[in-house]
Amino acid sequence: MFFSVIVPVYKVEEYLSKCIESVLGQTFSDFELILVDDGSPDSCSSICDSYKAKDNRVKVIHKENGGLASARRAGIKLASGNYVFNLDSDDLIEKDTLECAHKIIEEFSPEIVSFAYRWVKNGNTLCITDDTLPEGLYSGADIEKHIYPRLLMDKNMNHISYYLSGKAIKRDFLTPLQLGVSEKISLGEDLCCTFPCYLNAKSVYISKKAAYLYTVREGSLSKGVNTNQIFLIEDVINELCKNDTGRIADFSDQLCRYSCFMCFTVLAAASEGGHRKSIKAIGENIENSIHGEKISRADFDKISPKSKISVFLMKKGCFMTAYYFLNFCKRLKTILKKG
Repeated sequence: MFFSVIVPVYKVEEYLSKCIESVLGQTFSDFELILVDDGSPDSCSSICDSYKAKDNRVKVIHKENGGLASARRAGIKLASGNYVFNLDSDDLIEKDTLECAHKIIEEFSPEIVSFAYRWVKNGNTLCITDDTLPEGLYSGADIEKHIYPRLLMDKNMNHISYYLSGKAIKRDFLTPLQLGVSEKISLGEDLCCTFPCYLNAKSVYISKKAAYLYTVREGSLSKGVNTNQIFLIEDVINELCKNDTGRIADFSDQLCRYSCFMCFTVLAAASEGGHRKSIKAIGENIENSIHGEKISRADFDKISPKSKISVFLMKKGCFMTAYYFLNFCKRLKTILKKG
């Protein structure tokens, strides 16, 4: 068995069949598909079982809900493939994704193959993102020179993709690192696994092929902002610090930039969704966590004027002003589009 494709499943009945079909329709056929039903309360359980009955490459795990980290742990324990490919249950992969990964592995034998991501909404491509590095094999000193400086974030807000999905990773290499991620982590599970993977990898292949189709769902911003995400990000930082980071010369600086960036995303989400009442709690949570000090030390260089102003306001503790500024930027963008 060459690939084990692991799909954690929870409350995605609308998307699950298309996700599964994108795997079963691969041009490369030497794989197993492991569907981990993480106690999903909808019809996902029966959908998983129906595909298992039709295709012997499909394996299904039914378990109590434990979160993404728990589901991935269950999946990798069952996996038997040489390489593991993680896929989120509301996303898709291009039909030649595994074939392309196989060709790269046969030629270069990397521990990690990382693909680019196509962000799709209602069938339309919004953008394509990648690891912000030239395509090719990185090994030894090249990893330390090119990948380590952007493991979390460089001064220009460039970083290696935090997603575990969209990567083919050697199973024997990944398993202990995946099992080492605390099941208590409920935000940033991917980074808590990809970070030690890159930190311990001897060879990585970066591909520019947009093989992974990330589904942008409708209506997520209108549901509100979880202000406690600030503390969940703090948990991620504490988890990352458990690794042997001595080889990363600027790890402390990257950690400050990551902290600032993630807090900014929470603030930006509140602004985008018009959740003004959340800003006070967001600001208080930042000041009452490790983020306040880290944001004050975060240094950036070539970033957009919008980001520069937002970071400046966050450093000053002017979170409500940052909210109104981001809201203004949103409205201005809308007006310019109409014009």
